[in-house]
Amino acid sequence: MAAKVFISYRRADSAGYAGRVMDRLDRELGRDLVFMDVDAIPLGTNFSKVLHEEVAKCSVLLAVIGPNWLDARDEHGNRRLDNPNDFVRIEIAAALQRSIPVIPILLEGARIPKATELPEDLKELSLRNGMEIHHASFQDDMNRLVRGLKGQSDEAGAGEGQLAGGNASDFPTKTDVAQSQLKGPDGLWGFLRDKRNQQVLSWLAGGLVVAATGLWAAFVYFFPAPKSPEAKSPVPTPASIQANCGGIAIGGGVTGSTITAGTTTNSDCPPKPK
Repeated sequence: MAAKVFISYRRADSAGYAGRVMDRLDRELGRDLVFMDVDAIPLGTNFSKVLHEEVAKCSVLLAVIGPNWLDARDEHGNRRLDNPNDFVRIEIAAALQRSIPVIPILLEGARIPKATELPEDLKELSLRNGMEIHHASFQDDMNRLVRGLKGQSDEAGAGEGQLAGGNASDFPTKTDVAQSQLKGPDGLWGFLRDKRNQQVLSWLAGGLVVAATGLWAAFVYFFPAPKSPEAKSPVPTPASIQANCGGIAIGGGVTGSTITAGTTTNSDCPPKPK
């Protein structure tokens, strides 16, 4: 059985986002498992009483927090959260008192309030892990939330009542993104489509390129390519000298040499013609 989800929001702060979240969860979990006050509270009933009853039935409460959630004011200029009858305060305080997991859904850079900024019965909200939702990545952010809720409902089916005694750290946060995506129905493709993961992967790829370039430069520096052996100068052919009866024939290059002609006898040479 899937977990029943209670969506807590402040109309002046996040009505549009809360409606989008509810529509997506209606499709994924079923309308009977999602409670939001717009349509779920019958006419003429005690609003506060119904809120307490519905919170008691839920397995998890989503506290949708926008930029103006903390400092929203009433018509008299008083901060709404300081009013014990403020509906948002009633919803979240009831879930915290029952140890029901409360997940802050942080819209467009909103932050989880500090304990010193909250009334006494909401101070524990400052310790709950939240997840961010942005307009540009709404579908991917909701995919992670839906997978986390379905994963928790599977655990609850194996051991009934596990969610009621759990805490917000059981649900997807920034540290759980990679695991929840890889386990989700989209598998690796869903992981790669996420813009945050694409940015991390681009950083890793750039680092690998830089590292590979540095290793190659170091290899070339410390292990240069062997030089080709220089061509050897040809050995000069020794000069040849022939003496022939008063004439000298020299072959080859002769430099820095002194040639001395020896004596010959007439018997060694043929007679000269007269």
